[in-house]
Amino acid sequence: MKHKITQDLFTAMRDKNKVKKGVLTLVKSALTNAEKEKGTTLNEAEELAVLQKELKQTRQSVAEAEKWGREDILTLENQKIAILESYLPKMLSEAEIRELVIANGVMSGMNMGEAMKIVKPLVSGKADNALVASIVKDSIQ
Repeated sequence: MKHKITQDLFTAMRDKNKVKKGVLTLVKSALTNAEKEKGTTLNEAEELAVLQKELKQTRQSVAEAEKWGREDILTLENQKIAILESYLPKMLSEAEIRELVIANGVMSGMNMGEAMKIVKPLVSGKADNALVASIVKDSIQ
């Protein structure tokens, strides 16, 4: 993934796409920093985690911009979200997550921690963790 991001960064620089260049530079440096912290190259799941962290931070910026009515920031942040999402796998829908939860034996009376241990590996990188937690919580009550 890092190689693809680097290639796309060069393309964005050549095309003078400032928004994409800025986002990809940020992502590339976040991946590089994560590799330095780990001491080795990142596997695909770790790269996805870094991208999801950047996406989460951008969504928080959108929420703040909406709160303060900053349309200029909203437009830019939404463009960033679109760019980041293009590098992530297709996200599971709420219905698909519910099906996974039920199919894997998560039922009422289970401990939240036990249920999440079952579901989390199945949806890692493919769903928003807050959404997964709320679905699991609904299923175990």
